[in-house]
This record gives sequence, structure tokens and C-alpha cells, in this order.
Amino acid sequence: MRDRFDEIRAERDVHSVEPVVYNRDPHAGLWKQIALGIVVGYLALGVSSALGWAVFVRFALGSLQVAVP
Repeated sequence: MRDRFDEIRAERDVHSVEPVVYNRDPHAGLWKQIALGIVVGYLALGVSSALGWAVFVRFALGSLQVAVP
């Protein structure tokens, strides 16, 4: 009996499932992430700046005494 090694294959004939959208742009939602980063960064800098100014004013005006005659 002769073996037929030509018919043996290492991979199976199973097709992988492909997504429905084939040529989707990988940078499609990038503008949303950039806009969100700008807004969140602006708000974070604004809040930290306001807190910094509040601390500065408290220390600067804490020793100031106003004398009314």
C-alpha cells in the first residue's frame, strides 16, 4: 500500500470571518479624540489655574490689614 503525502495539508480549509466594513479609515474617529483632549485639557488647566490663584490670593492678602480711620 502506497502513502499519498501530496494530499496532506497542514492548514484547514476554514475561512476566517471578515468584518463587514472592508476599507474603513483607521483615523476616522481621531478628530473626536483630539477635540475631547483639547476640551478636557482646557478645563483641567482652567480649574488648576483658578485654584492656584485662590491659594496665591489667600497667602498674599492673608497678612494684609486694612485700617479704616
